[in-house]
Amino acid sequence: MSFKFCTNESAATHLRAILRGDVARIRGISSFPNSSEDAISYLAGVNDGQLQRPPGGSTVIARTEMTSALLAAGYSVIESDHPKYALARVFQDLLDIQAEAAVHPSAVIGPDVMIGDGVSIGPGSVLDGEIALGNRVRIGANNVITGKVVVEEFVRIRNGCVIGEDAYSFGFAPDGPGHGQSIRFPSRGRVVIESHAEIGNNCVISRGIEADTILRTWSRVNDLSHIGNTVELGQNSMVMANCDISARVRIGKGCWIAQSSAILQGISVGDGAQVGMGAVVTRDVPAGKVVTGVPARVHRDRLLD
Repeated sequence: MSFKFCTNESAATHLRAILRGDVARIRGISSFPNSSEDAISYLAGVNDGQLQRPPGGSTVIARTEMTSALLAAGYSVIESDHPKYALARVFQDLLDIQAEAAVHPSAVIGPDVMIGDGVSIGPGSVLDGEIALGNRVRIGANNVITGKVVVEEFVRIRNGCVIGEDAYSFGFAPDGPGHGQSIRFPSRGRVVIESHAEIGNNCVISRGIEADTILRTWSRVNDLSHIGNTVELGQNSMVMANCDISARVRIGKGCWIAQSSAILQGISVGDGAQVGMGAVVTRDVPAGKVVTGVPARVHRDRLLD
C-alpha cells in the first residue's frame, strides 16, 4: 500500500491533540508494537508488559496514562482518548492516496442520473433510473443502482451491490381459479443514503413500497447484508455481515446489529441497542439493551465508553 507522507506533529495538529516526544515523519501504518521505521500505530488500552525499544521514528496514538512508559521506551506519543478512531482519521485525511475521481469506461450511466463533483464509479457498474449522486461519492465495481435513489456526499459503496430494486412484496390470489398465483406489488418509494454512510460488498437494499428506505448519516452496512423495503437505519448505527433486516424495521441511533442476525418485519430497535450474533429478533428492542438468542431476549444493559 502506498501512502502520502506527513509528520506526527501535523497529525497531532489535525487531531487537535498533544504530541509528546520527538517530531518524526510518518511513512506508513503499523500494528503495535511498531515493526518498521517512521510508522504510526495505536494502543487501545493499557499495556502493563515490558515495552521494547521500537524502530526509529516510531509514533503511537495512546491514552494519556500510557504516555510516560511509551516515551521511556522510545516512542513519540499522540495523546487521545479514542486511539483507534484517531489513527483511522490520520489515515483517511492525511495518508490515504485515493484514485483520481473518474467514471470507468465500462460503467453504464442512464440519461436521468445526476452526478456530483469528484465522483468515482468503478468498472461494470450500472446506474439507470432517477438517481442523484452527491459530491465525492465512491462507487466500486459491478454495482447495480436502479429506480429512485439518492446518494449524498462522501458515501462509499463497495462492490457487487444491488440498490433500489423493487421490494420483495406480493399480492396473492384468493382461493378458487388462479389459487397460488402471486403478483409483485409496485414500489414507489426511494432509497436515500445519507452523507458519509458506507455500504460493504454484495449488499442488497430495496426501495420502499410507499415511504423511503433510509440509511442515516455515518451508518454502516457490512458485506452480504440485506436491507428490506422501508427500513430506517439510524445515524452512526452499524449492521455487520450477513444480516437480514426485514421490511419496515426501525433501527435507532448508535445501534450495533451483530453478524448473521435477523430482524423481523416492523420491529423497532431503540437507540444504542445491540443485537447479538445470530439472534432472531421477533419483538421490539428497548433502547440501550443487548438482546441475544433465538428468539432474541434482553440479556443485559449495553456498556459503552
